[in-house]
Amino acid sequence: MTSNNQIGKRWIRPLPERLINKIAAGEVIERPAAVLKELLENSLDAGATRIDIAVEKSGLKSITVVDDGCGIDADQIEIAFSRHATSKIRDFNDLEELMSFGFRGEALPSIGSVSKTRMISRTADSDDGRELIIEGGVLQSVKAVAAPIGTKIEVMDLFYNTPARRKFLKTETTEARHLTRTATAMALSVPGVRFSYSLNGRRLFLLGKNADLMQARVAELLFGKENTPLLEVKYDSDKLNISGYLSFPDSCRRNRNGLYMYINRRYIFSPTLFHAITAGYGELLARGHFPAGALFLDIDPKRVDVNVHPTKAEVRLVEERQIHDLLYQVIKKSLRGSLGLPSASTAVEIRSAEENYTAAEAIRRLKNFMPDKDINNAPDMMDKLYGNQKTDSSNQAPESINQESEDTIKYINVAADDTVETKSGSETIRYLGQLSRLYLIFISGDELLVIDQHTAHERVLYEENLKAIELGKSISQNLLFPINIELTPERFAVYEEASEILTSAGIISQPFGATTVMLTAVSASLTKKSPEKIFEEILSDVENLHNGGEELTKAVAQSIACRAAIMSGDVITAEEAIGLYRRLKTVDNKHCCPHGRPVTLKLTKDELDKKFGRK
Repeated sequence: MTSNNQIGKRWIRPLPERLINKIAAGEVIERPAAVLKELLENSLDAGATRIDIAVEKSGLKSITVVDDGCGIDADQIEIAFSRHATSKIRDFNDLEELMSFGFRGEALPSIGSVSKTRMISRTADSDDGRELIIEGGVLQSVKAVAAPIGTKIEVMDLFYNTPARRKFLKTETTEARHLTRTATAMALSVPGVRFSYSLNGRRLFLLGKNADLMQARVAELLFGKENTPLLEVKYDSDKLNISGYLSFPDSCRRNRNGLYMYINRRYIFSPTLFHAITAGYGELLARGHFPAGALFLDIDPKRVDVNVHPTKAEVRLVEERQIHDLLYQVIKKSLRGSLGLPSASTAVEIRSAEENYTAAEAIRRLKNFMPDKDINNAPDMMDKLYGNQKTDSSNQAPESINQESEDTIKYINVAADDTVETKSGSETIRYLGQLSRLYLIFISGDELLVIDQHTAHERVLYEENLKAIELGKSISQNLLFPINIELTPERFAVYEEASEILTSAGIISQPFGATTVMLTAVSASLTKKSPEKIFEEILSDVENLHNGGEELTKAVAQSIACRAAIMSGDVITAEEAIGLYRRLKTVDNKHCCPHGRPVTLKLTKDELDKKFGRK
């Protein structure tokens, strides 16, 4: 008879090696981009000066990396796929002075356990190479083959034996974006290495090796043009060196995806340091915009802990707050010097990391960015900052109430019989005028209506665009001459994902080379704006909205509506205002714009009576 104790007993036993590797793969190999990152780090640690990347079907079909590094000895190639086997560290002390990209010895066994992997490697002192094939963590073969010096590794059918992991992957285009970002990040980290990257047979970039041309590499990869003007950031001290190139304020973006941060050439994510960079721009950075570029920090390895997470993207810094404050000062001073802003009496001197100051002092310094005595220099400074940018009247700032030369509410005579049809009949609407060139004032019965002209027009255009896209009835305006627009590899991935919907929305284009797009027509509602600029802005909007969970169709319709709508500061006639009101009454959602901002504010007679103490 079996006792209760025997029934409930659970034995503790070691897990099989293959199961251990699969569990580790869940942490190290989160998605195809993680595979690419680990393979590229191995190539760079091997001293490669040339790396070729080829990806098929967003990495699920194959990821191939070929390098000319030192290679792996024939008797070591099997050991490379053993868990916690690495040539980069030997004991605990090595972790405190770590300068290699990899060191955990988990990547290759984790990759091999969830894919079909083929590796060919040869060292300089070997006459031939070795080919190793491993499937699902099981070694299939090892044999001698002819091969050049270096290593070639092919990862095929990723997650073929872990279908649950495949289910949690995003769409092909989303995974392709992550792969492209990873390839871009690694290529930026080592300008002395020749990089090529191909996705689904199309080469997205080919970069020659030149360690002295970091600026050109940043400009080409992140802005699509080698001659893009960039802000150079440089600071050297015994404990910390900072270098890199960032966008000027007029070239900043609406998301953080264009900013790459490195510590000791390792691509990392640090909200604290990202904040320091953004804060350094201060008032020169438009609301909702972020710098783009690449910034490199060289720190004593003993002050950095990279062994925080298996992905090695997160790090801990011994003096994080001090480094934040110093970086903030460096960015601010670099901007002031490059833009010709006054610096004789107001420049913030660069202190050492130990001489930290409070956040309150940082805010005070930021508010004093432009002293009153230097205000006369403002026109010259703005001309230098925005001199190459054409003025667009639709983007002018709203006129202040205090600047009005007469009563802000202007009464415009509109016939009393102007009516707007509604479901319940008709209502008499009287239009009074514009307040601060933004708000439209109407009287409807006993109600005073205040309508935001931009959000109202945006809501109307959004719903009209959605219907036109769904029915395929968008109206296009052909350009007199096609325009070739060079996109960054990441932005091109966004374009590929949204190209069909853009076409349905009246924006006609087609790929024209590696990451170049030929634009031939735009939506008729956008003809008053620069086609090239509006196209790039729409792609930026679509990327932000889609990353936030918005459907692609809605993201495209929302972006076009926002770009085509009447802007704050635009003067419209009484007829146009009443026409907008009529169109607003026909939409499904009359209460808010696609961003969620209110469209109409109503003040009833009862509410006014209360305000004036009559009730």
